[in-house]
Amino acid sequence: MWANVYLAVFYGFYWFFLRKETFFNLNRWYFLCSAMLSFTIPLLDLNLFSFETSPELFAMTLPEVQINGMADLSNSFSWLFYIYLIGCSAAFVWFLYKILLIKRNLKTNNSGDAYSFLHLIKVDPRLTGHDKIIAHEHIHVKQLHSLDILIFEIIRIFNWFNPIVYLLIRSVKLNHEYIADEETACLENERIDYANLLVSQAFSTNSYSLRNNFFNKPFLKNRIAMLFKNKSKKSVLLRFSLLIPIMLVAFAFQAEKETEINVPASKDEAASKISTVLHADTSAVFTAVEVPPVPEGGMQGFYQYIGDNFVYPKEAVEAKVQGRMLTQFIVEKDGSLSNIKILRDLGYGTGEAAVKMLENCPKWKPAIQNGMNVRVQFTLPIQLNQRAEEDSKDAAPSESTPNANTENNPV
Repeated sequence: MWANVYLAVFYGFYWFFLRKETFFNLNRWYFLCSAMLSFTIPLLDLNLFSFETSPELFAMTLPEVQINGMADLSNSFSWLFYIYLIGCSAAFVWFLYKILLIKRNLKTNNSGDAYSFLHLIKVDPRLTGHDKIIAHEHIHVKQLHSLDILIFEIIRIFNWFNPIVYLLIRSVKLNHEYIADEETACLENERIDYANLLVSQAFSTNSYSLRNNFFNKPFLKNRIAMLFKNKSKKSVLLRFSLLIPIMLVAFAFQAEKETEINVPASKDEAASKISTVLHADTSAVFTAVEVPPVPEGGMQGFYQYIGDNFVYPKEAVEAKVQGRMLTQFIVEKDGSLSNIKILRDLGYGTGEAAVKMLENCPKWKPAIQNGMNVRVQFTLPIQLNQRAEEDSKDAAPSESTPNANTENNPV
């Protein structure tokens, strides 16, 4: 989801601030970098930078808890996921079809051919301005423009439902033509002849093609207008500074959505059989206190409590929700748990179930620092897994792993 949001943000910035400027090579790298950032930024846990700290608040990270939900084999995936898979499959087949079209066209001699793909150039020698067209296509080959198109085509396979991706691919192709046009018709007196060449041979080409087509009627007006446009002033580059507050707003919005406020779980949520297994988090780094807080029954008792009281929502079981959920809470000076938050929620009521479970947790023995009770903030990772009921009945607990399950919650 967030990758598509960032794609829209980056493309909107291009459309309003960069689209009409002549920094074509810079725009090319902007497209590539923005695509990369759109898929990497959502992987960052932005909430980790917003932990509250004070002299009386110590932060610790607990080992990960893994929760396995018993799911029915008949409810393996939600129908939305099936639709997404069908769309991805159709987009992939369409992508392969376009590759086959190029391969077939390379073996035939069609009148009016003028295109390039990867390192291949095919231009009809009978075309007027043959040398100019060859020079134009050599720019595409030299600068590896086809690789850009392939990258965004792959993005389209997985984000076929996002209209921004289609606009993005069109803008990338048009920007490639701007680059090649600028370098081919670099002199003022050449621009007029070059524009006449474009108009005289303005054949209609398929906009969905993977090739770099010299004659592309949908791009004709933009290419000619940009050919005669005065060079943009370097001061225009200051517009990139506007991207900083825009991205900060997007970061804040993402962090806010990933942090859920306490919401009580609905009474009709059916409890599923669950099992909890303690896994050491080797990456945990925490600030030590003289006497750390201790839950009732010790840490093993705390994990046992999670195993007995976490209610795997029925909706999550049916949708086969899996993944790593991140919770956060504070053990107060009196041992009660407060400020319970879900830093990373998996949806379908899983976050609300974790909040309710922690709200009902018995008081801990508070931490002590310098002879005084202090508050300690904990981060608790919870790994939710789904597996078939038939498999879980046959599974045996590992002898090397501490088991936090009750008899009513078999592994």
